[in-house]
Amino acid sequence: MRLKYRIPLAIIAILMIAILFVASSYALWNVTIYQETENIIETGCFSLEFQDVSSSIHLDNTYPITDEKGMKTTPYQFKITNTCTVDAKYTIYLNTLEVDGTKLSDHLIKYSLLKKDGAVAVAMPLDTAELNLDTSHFTFDKKIVKSYEIGSGTLKGKTSETSTDGESATYNLRLWIDESATNTIAGQTFEAGISTIAYATKLED
Repeated sequence: MRLKYRIPLAIIAILMIAILFVASSYALWNVTIYQETENIIETGCFSLEFQDVSSSIHLDNTYPITDEKGMKTTPYQFKITNTCTVDAKYTIYLNTLEVDGTKLSDHLIKYSLLKKDGAVAVAMPLDTAELNLDTSHFTFDKKIVKSYEIGSGTLKGKTSETSTDGESATYNLRLWIDESATNTIAGQTFEAGISTIAYATKLED
């Protein structure tokens, strides 16, 4: 073989040896480590308890009254308690229901929802509350006519699964017929029920 052909072949051989050396060196110094334990994300429980503290409102043979008198009527009292470790943000809804007979119009109903130890109670016309269009989560024996958002708040969760220190909120709800109603309401009926929806959240300590 001529010398001029031997030189390129020698160069190619040297390059191949160099490549093999580099590859083997990389293999020697390349280490792959595998995780032997699992990554675990564990959720806390999430649940609220709704408790009737008093009997529901049942006004027989009632009539239109002033807001001053309405604020003195016997309220329906209920309590919402966070029974789990996850903080909660909740909304309270007043759902008007179908009745047997003629339904008393919502615009003639006044309400007051007062959180115990909260701000001063205020009388509000029911039909001025924000309307809730999704009632798919609510269950009553009678069909829901309209659903109104009348309150909201937050509740801290328990400090541990075994503790009982989840935050609570107690409310007083009053309902009455507005004094503007006329004799045309005679024999009409109004029925409503309370619902609460809660969402998990993180409250600042």
